[in-house]
Amino acid sequence: MKPLLAAPEQVIKENTVFVEQAIQYFENKDWDNLNKIPVMIDQNGKTISYFGDNTWDLTHYVDVKIVSKKRASFTHLTTISLLQEQKLLAFLGLFAVGTLRQGAMIKTTTFLERNINLTQVYKYIESIKADSICVLNHPIQFSRFCEYLKSLKMSGPYTSKLIFALNWIEAVKNQTPIKLSLPLTTSITELGRQLGCPTKLESEQYYAIPSRLMQLIYSKAIEYIDTYYPIRDTLLDIHTEQQENYEIGKAAVDNKIKSGQWNWLTSDSPHYKAEITKAKPQTSTNILKSYISNADIEKLIPSDIRRFNWLYSHILTCCFIICGAFSGMRRSEIYSLHSDSFKTLKLKDQVFYSLQSYHSKMTPAVPEKAEWLASPITGKAIELASLLTQNMRTQLMLSDDRVENARASSIWLVQQMKCRKPNMLTGPPFALHHKQLVEEAGAIVNEQDYEEFKLLNPNLNIHAYKQKIVIGKPWAFTTHQLRRTFAVFGKRYNLLSDVAIKQQYKHIYLPMSQWYSEGGVAAKIKHVKVDSELNNLLQEVDKEVTTQLLHQWYNSDDKLYGKKGIDVVKDREDTAVKYSSWDALYAQVSAGRISIAGTLHSYCMADYECRMEKVVSPTNCFNCENVVIDETKAQAWQKRHQWIVETITEMEQHTKLSQSQLSHFITQLRAAEKVMDYFEISYTPYKPEIEIRQL
Repeated sequence: MKPLLAAPEQVIKENTVFVEQAIQYFENKDWDNLNKIPVMIDQNGKTISYFGDNTWDLTHYVDVKIVSKKRASFTHLTTISLLQEQKLLAFLGLFAVGTLRQGAMIKTTTFLERNINLTQVYKYIESIKADSICVLNHPIQFSRFCEYLKSLKMSGPYTSKLIFALNWIEAVKNQTPIKLSLPLTTSITELGRQLGCPTKLESEQYYAIPSRLMQLIYSKAIEYIDTYYPIRDTLLDIHTEQQENYEIGKAAVDNKIKSGQWNWLTSDSPHYKAEITKAKPQTSTNILKSYISNADIEKLIPSDIRRFNWLYSHILTCCFIICGAFSGMRRSEIYSLHSDSFKTLKLKDQVFYSLQSYHSKMTPAVPEKAEWLASPITGKAIELASLLTQNMRTQLMLSDDRVENARASSIWLVQQMKCRKPNMLTGPPFALHHKQLVEEAGAIVNEQDYEEFKLLNPNLNIHAYKQKIVIGKPWAFTTHQLRRTFAVFGKRYNLLSDVAIKQQYKHIYLPMSQWYSEGGVAAKIKHVKVDSELNNLLQEVDKEVTTQLLHQWYNSDDKLYGKKGIDVVKDREDTAVKYSSWDALYAQVSAGRISIAGTLHSYCMADYECRMEKVVSPTNCFNCENVVIDETKAQAWQKRHQWIVETITEMEQHTKLSQSQLSHFITQLRAAEKVMDYFEISYTPYKPEIEIRQL
């Protein structure tokens, strides 16, 4: 059978027969026939998992380059009825009802996570000796289950996930024989908060790395790339010859077994590996020594094969980190990079660098090709990683297994054991390389780093981060921190806008991009330094300009208009001592008794008594008792008059203006004409054609 991973209609129809049989066998408790139903079939039509198996292998239905979990386990229950019930739910989730949001389609990651969550629930159901999950229909039993969840002291979000898994069973009860109906009295999210551990109620955002630690870690990774890039061919030759040396020894042993010369040995024998080692033409140490005769290379390449293999993987880890650090790509997107991913584009004498890969966050069934802007160092990292994995990719391409063929395009491969095919660089060994790189870089958290960490990461769970980030200890590094750090520092140093982050990160919604960059703005604001000397200078200049303008108004023959402007002209004939002297005016301005606020059309002397709510419209301020209009501002009224006339003319070409619309413009025109008449500015009066209608 084929899981409904965005399956076409014909596949759904083919699966219907098996779905109906599974439900019938389950209802009849015909476990023998139920266990014989095929669950997983590979591309060649071979059944790889049956309903009765304790582990369902989904390897042939996942992209092994981006998904680490590939199997669903059912080894936790001993009660047959409960075990078969959970298996039936998993079976129907794959082949019939899928998810609530996507109908019959389901992602493998969704299926596997839901199965893990239901496993937690079924362990409890077995512990109370019930024979079905439907026991939770009873309010008392559900209340006891809630108390059980509370006793586990799990986080609020994870507790909600367990209840969401139950909610899915209830939502599809019309298509399944399992009729679950939870006696919920509140929302699932709220219930999760009530049952979660008080110190784990908030989901924690991935951390952004403080700047000093980031520089140390990234610099160390770049140092590895720059150091081993020149001898990349030598590294590949050593790795290739080690593999070929093993293949020769293996072939010699296999030939002796096949010819019957060694009847005492088989490929499953515990001595098989030892005989291959004896049959190899050279020892691993001798191969290494043959390449490190050069003194310069001897400093870079260890003479021990285990240390060499570790170094090989460590260089790949550094390449991986650099690709993520300078692009902000998701972990799955970095794993989808290939040897030809680095691209260069020149537009108008400017060179752009990008990484081409696939993202499957919103398109799980068919990954979508996309590009991410990146730094030139990523090209060097990809070239180095591609060459180091060249022989491993060739091995996978020559394999008869299609899953291994699909993995052959990846440049993130390791092969610690020559007897096994190369695998993805992931899991605990990958984390160990992260830890070693941090220690090599000397990225030890100090008090300054700790304070910056709290500033860059405002969405912290105070009970969680104190256990992970400790002063005096190495930084707790994870790959997704690269993505958060890229967004935060792009925002912090004005390199990226929210829209740019959304485009780079392939987000659907802008708030998600803003969530990723939270902390960047706060860090930017904190490091803004106020120049008090410059600020005082600007205030002094402002006072002098205001004083000079007032002195000119009260001690010249310049025309002034507006109610306050006309009052100023009248006061010139009997100017008080406080207005005749420049120093006296300066003292009034410095004391805050007189102030001037300039607008695009006039000056206002109302100080803070006026909030200037209507300042955008000149007409609203025209009759104000605090307005002063000089010849310079009068020119603005002339431009306003010209603009209004042009606007009316253009609008009337398309539609007839109503009297209310026209009156809005006329009031502004008449105000402007009064100003221009006063200052003797020539203009063409506007005469509207107003229709008088008889009602």
